Amino acid sequence: MMGNSARFCMMFIPALALAPLTAFMIALRNGAPDNPGLSGAVAGLASGAIAAAIYAWHCTDDSPLFVATWYTLAIAIVTTVGYFAGRRILRW
Repeated sequence: MMGNSARFCMMFIPALALAPLTAFMIALRNGAPDNPGLSGAVAGLASGAIAAAIYAWHCTDDSPLFVATWYTLAIAIVTTVGYFAGRRILRW
């Protein structure tokens, strides 16, 4: 479960998610969503999943328990950031 790169995973997945999250927020800003928090959370979830997929190509720790624990936690962090950013950025 711990693996060799749990801390690196928790820092690198959110860092990789910044570019897609920014792009999603810009696209959603032009769409004027009804529920900004939910829209931001979905953007964060998608961004976190994209970042986790990119990170998985380079990660040497590939046990199912490691992936299920740390990737899910990193994606949840990005989703939470997306929720709060959406509430602030996407309101109109």
